[in-house]
Amino acid sequence: MPDQTPAGTPGPDVTRRDFLGGTLLGTGTALLTMAAPAALTGQANAQTTGLPMTGLGPDWTGPGGIGDYAGKNGNTYKVVNAAHGEIRNGELDRRIANAPVVDGIYDLVIVGAGISGLTAAYVFLDKKPDAKILILDQHEIFGGEAKQNDLEVDGYRLTAPQGSTGIVVPFAKAIESGFPSPFIRELGFPTTFTLQEPKNLSKDILIPEDMWSPMHVGWERADMAYYYEGHGMVKNPWRDGFAKAPISDRLKKAFVDLELYRTPPRRDDWAQWLDSMTYKQFLLDVAGVPADLIDDICAYFGPVMAAMGCGLGPDIVSAYQAWNYMMPGVNGYSRYLNGGADPTDQVYLATFPGGNTYQAKRFLKLAKPEALSGSDTLYDIQYSTVNWDTLDRPGDRYRMRLAATVFSVVHEGKPDKAETVRVTYARQGKIQSVRAKHVICAGQQHANRHICHDISPEVRDAMNCFHHAPMLTLNVAVRNWKFLENLGVAAVRWFEGLGWWTSLRRNLVLDGKETQPLDPNKPVILTQYIPFLVPDLPFPDQCTAARMQLFSMSFAQIETMAREQFTKMFGKYGFDADRDIAAIIANRQGHAYLVNHPGMQFGKDGKPSPLEVLKKPFHRIAFSHSEISGAQMWETAAEEGKRAAEQILSLA
Repeated sequence: MPDQTPAGTPGPDVTRRDFLGGTLLGTGTALLTMAAPAALTGQANAQTTGLPMTGLGPDWTGPGGIGDYAGKNGNTYKVVNAAHGEIRNGELDRRIANAPVVDGIYDLVIVGAGISGLTAAYVFLDKKPDAKILILDQHEIFGGEAKQNDLEVDGYRLTAPQGSTGIVVPFAKAIESGFPSPFIRELGFPTTFTLQEPKNLSKDILIPEDMWSPMHVGWERADMAYYYEGHGMVKNPWRDGFAKAPISDRLKKAFVDLELYRTPPRRDDWAQWLDSMTYKQFLLDVAGVPADLIDDICAYFGPVMAAMGCGLGPDIVSAYQAWNYMMPGVNGYSRYLNGGADPTDQVYLATFPGGNTYQAKRFLKLAKPEALSGSDTLYDIQYSTVNWDTLDRPGDRYRMRLAATVFSVVHEGKPDKAETVRVTYARQGKIQSVRAKHVICAGQQHANRHICHDISPEVRDAMNCFHHAPMLTLNVAVRNWKFLENLGVAAVRWFEGLGWWTSLRRNLVLDGKETQPLDPNKPVILTQYIPFLVPDLPFPDQCTAARMQLFSMSFAQIETMAREQFTKMFGKYGFDADRDIAAIIANRQGHAYLVNHPGMQFGKDGKPSPLEVLKKPFHRIAFSHSEISGAQMWETAAEEGKRAAEQILSLA
């Protein structure tokens, strides 16, 4: 494949050194002083660089749209400054003893208002309606990565996800294929979903149900084009075995051979076996990809699996995690489990306009109806607004306190004897503590290992095994998509520059109403999920280097690179950036995905996996996050929240 560079690699005006060892551009604040990638090697946990990484400003974040989610796009400069200064760097730890205690004793405090934390609150209150609970979250709005961007373009309200998106449907087939479908009734989901149909097309274009499947696992579900630098667009390359693509015949054959590989070794311990090797090892040693072509094959699949949920590429991620996300070769085990049927032919993702924001809102409204405007219908919840003054009212049994950075969770007394837990946080320049009979830490382990001060060595060691990769969700609002219609495709992949993939999608019809247009003459938001792959570094240093790439980019850089990339690819099809781009929003997720390296799922050397360790409470503290399941989806977030809540209920 011609000179492929990792997804997220900068254009010619931004060098690799700017990414891996430069300074933050556009804010005047030095963020990085790393000399070279090699400087990362040997760090104890490879989650941090030893640099303060504070002092960012609003220019780094960039514009954030309109509505309740305005200015709350991803890890904003406020969130990053607080996370690094108050949690990671421990700047406030010495002030814990002097923090005043407020509010009296809660039955439960939940740290983290993502889907897992919101689910835990709902389950706990459903079983114990008289309980007094508090949710604390560092962000200025609930949802975790299940948040959205809203824009108004030429009179149309447009909505797109900041991160988490997609419901695996049809539910019956999803369950058969091993995908959970929790809380279907409670969330008000219909048994079948209706998807909007495109209007006013001048030619037939196959538009997918979601933007994920055609990345690879369902390439047949969309008309797409691959853009090759110096060559141009190649339409639907998989349909003719890459006949027109500017790659070698041997590489074309290797792609097709891998796609047709459906008979991996049958063995009872297949899952544990897959967890013992990387996906790259499987491709080489089991699927038979030629050694001289493996780097090209991995360069192709790297951004696919990273964006879909693995965080990094085949050289790091276990073959078992590749199976979780239906990658070729390992997907043969899904056929064995599914009676020979290919699950990629049976399921797809149904997507709300704002992704899984709907589920976050619904869980909140179920337990605290006054928190959101409108009724309980799908449409009303999607377009509800937050009643901010109801979230943290004194006297309410369910309170939510946002923009509160928790930096200490500790039992009051010896953990095995304590009757309460003290939680200390920073908010609006003040340090305060609350006390609770129990706590659920519903955030990621890269934070928990800093804030949980009295956990056992076993729990801390488990947390230290969690390493995370970043993601940039880039939402580009265009005034029309005639350039895609002229090209005759709904999705495009490219191999150099910023990003690697974007696609149209068919939004759900909610209560008989279309939420936004799907018409080439009208506006649309084109979403990109951009991982940062650094295959020349070992694990876990790749995680840190990838995060430094993301954090070292100013919004101005991101915007310029996105405009240049679209112009390069679509200019000949009628696209003009100055005329056609209405807005760009960057959503940075510094720790988007847990990276499941070999042994993460089932453990190794006879020891339990870190996931299993954290599924058990540590005295009065339980842990809940989708990453503890090993596969980060809204469904697993909800299941982990339910588990943690039930564990606490059994102790209460």
